[in-house]
Amino acid sequence: MQIDPDKLNCSAIAERDRLLAALGTADAISLLDRFIHEAPGTGALDGYKVFTQAASAILSAVRDKTGDAGARAFLRAVILHAIAKTVGEQGLKRLPARIAAQQLQQFKRIISHEEDSPWLHLDHDLFHKEFGIATLRLYVAGARLVDPRCGVPRSLLGRGTPADWLRSTSAIASIGGFRPYFQIHTHKFMLETFNEEGSNECYRCCAELYELFPEVLGMFGSSWFYDPALATVSPRLAYLREVPLRGGAKLLYVASGGEAIDNALAKSATRRRLYEEGRYRPKNYMLIWGRRRQQEWAQTFSASLLREG
Repeated sequence: MQIDPDKLNCSAIAERDRLLAALGTADAISLLDRFIHEAPGTGALDGYKVFTQAASAILSAVRDKTGDAGARAFLRAVILHAIAKTVGEQGLKRLPARIAAQQLQQFKRIISHEEDSPWLHLDHDLFHKEFGIATLRLYVAGARLVDPRCGVPRSLLGRGTPADWLRSTSAIASIGGFRPYFQIHTHKFMLETFNEEGSNECYRCCAELYELFPEVLGMFGSSWFYDPALATVSPRLAYLREVPLRGGAKLLYVASGGEAIDNALAKSATRRRLYEEGRYRPKNYMLIWGRRRQQEWAQTFSASLLREG
C-alpha cells in the first residue's frame, strides 16, 4: 500500500511534539535543528557512524537538565524531527522511486515505535542507523542500508596469504581505486527483508543510486556470510555470495576468528556445533562489486523479471 508523505509528516510532528512537551526543554525545535545540522561530520568520507563533538555537547546539556530518560527522549525527537524535515522539505523527490518508497516504509516503522529504547544513545549503532535513515545519510535498499560515503581500507592489501594480497590488489585496481564506494549494512530492524529477494533489491537500488553519486566506483560489504565455507555449512545463505559473483563481483579475504565467530554462531545451532567439532572456522570476507558490472547485472536482472512477469 502506498504511503501518503503528508500524513506521515503529520504523524512524525505529532509524536515529536508529544515527546518535547514531556521534556519541557525551552526552544526545543531550535535545539533539534542544531543537533541535526551539527551531528554529521563534514568530511567527504564521514560515514554514518561519525558524530561531532558539537552534537555530543548538545546531548550532554539536555542530559544534565532532564536525566538519561530525557536524553533518550530527545534523541527520539531528533529522529522524528529529521523525518519531518526530510519529508516536508521534499528531500525524497531526488531519489529513485523504488528507494523513496522504501525510505517511507522505514519512516512509518520508526514513527510507530514508541518504546523507550536503550539504543537511543549517541554511541549505539542502532541509533546511528535510525538517524541515518531519517536524514538520508543512509539509503534504504531492500535488505540493506547503503552508505555512499565510504572507502575500502588500504589495510585489506596486507591480509591473508600472498595469493590473497594479489587478489585484493588486482580487484581494487580493476575497479579504479580505494574510494569512494557504497558500503552496504544490515539493520536489526529490517531483518524481515533479509532474503534473496531483498538482497537483489539492494543491488538494483545501488545501480540506480550511481546516478546520484557518479563519482562512486562501486559497492562493497564485509561479513561472515560471504565466507565460501557457507556453501556447505549453510547452503541456504549461498545466494549472498553467489549472485554477486555471477554478476562480476570479487570476493576478498578480510579476517579469521574474532567477531566473525561471534556473528556466525549467534543464531545457528548447526554452525555452533560444526565450530565446536572443529569442522567450521568462521572468516570474514569482503564482497566488492564495480559500478559498471553491477549496473549491467541490474539491467539483465530487471529484464528477466519483465520476461517472467
